[in-house]
Amino acid sequence: VMNRRSMHSSQRKMKMFVFDVETLGVESNAVVLSAAMVHFDPEKRPTYQDMLDNACFVKFNAKEQMDVGRTVSKSTLEWWKEQHEYVKKVSLEPSREDMTVENGMQKFYDYMAKIPNASQQTMWARGSLDQLVIDSLAVKFGLQEITGYNRWRDVRTAVDILYNKTDGYVDVDHPLFKRHEVIKHHPVHDCALDAMQLMYGKQT
Repeated sequence: VMNRRSMHSSQRKMKMFVFDVETLGVESNAVVLSAAMVHFDPEKRPTYQDMLDNACFVKFNAKEQMDVGRTVSKSTLEWWKEQHEYVKKVSLEPSREDMTVENGMQKFYDYMAKIPNASQQTMWARGSLDQLVIDSLAVKFGLQEITGYNRWRDVRTAVDILYNKTDGYVDVDHPLFKRHEVIKHHPVHDCALDAMQLMYGKQT
C-alpha cells in the first residue's frame, strides 16, 4: 500500500501546472475576471518567489463576456466589495490592460507552448470551478480549452490525502516561505500557495 510519504516522493518526479481564476459567480458560465497559471518542477525544489516569477497572468475584459451572456452573481459582487483594494484592482476594476478572451487565452497557449509535453502534464486547481469556467469561456468564444478535461486534478483532495488533513489546506514547510506574504484572492499568489502546499506540506 502506498503511504503518504511514497505518494509525495513519486509526485516529485512529475512536472505540472497550477491554475486559478477569479470570477463574478460560481457557475460555469460566470464572467471570468482574471486567471493565472504556473508551471513548476517539484524536483527543482522551487521557492514561493520562483512561483510568482514564473507565472502567467491574464486580466480579462468583463464587458466583452457580459455582452455575450456570461453571468454575474449579485452575491459575488457583494463579496468583491469587501475585499482588499489591491486585490480588487488586480482582478475586479476595469483597466486599459484588460485583454479580450481571444488574446488572453492566446497568452496561456503561448505560455504552455514553451513547455515540452505540456498537454500531458497535470493541471491542478482548487476544486472544480476553475476548470469548468475556463473551459466554458473557451467554448463560448470558439477557442480551444487550455488542456484536456482528463488532465485536471483537485488540490484540496491531494492535500487532504498527502497530509492527513480535512480542509484542503496544510502548513508549508520551507525556509524561505512567509505566509504573510501571500495575497489571498490574487490568482498568481493562489497558484503559488497551492503549489507550495503540494510540495512542502508539513506532515501532522
